[in-house]
Amino acid sequence: MHAIERQEPAEISAVTTLRQEIAELATWLTAQGLNLHSDQPHIDEGSRDRLYFSYGYFAGLKKALAMLTSGGAIH
Repeated sequence: MHAIERQEPAEISAVTTLRQEIAELATWLTAQGLNLHSDQPHIDEGSRDRLYFSYGYFAGLKKALAMLTSGGAIH
């Protein structure tokens, strides 16, 4: 059993916000017809899907970093 680490309120808020964002995006992607468990068109080198996936990942990392460094606030 892992020891539970004490998290600061901003960290809890950021984790909660990220989980909510993931859940909402998963719902939307599923509604668009994407099977999140088996569809992987983003792995094909040079494909447009890979470009969009990489850009989305890049933007998501920047947003997550901004949230974590600003106490959970999104600007």
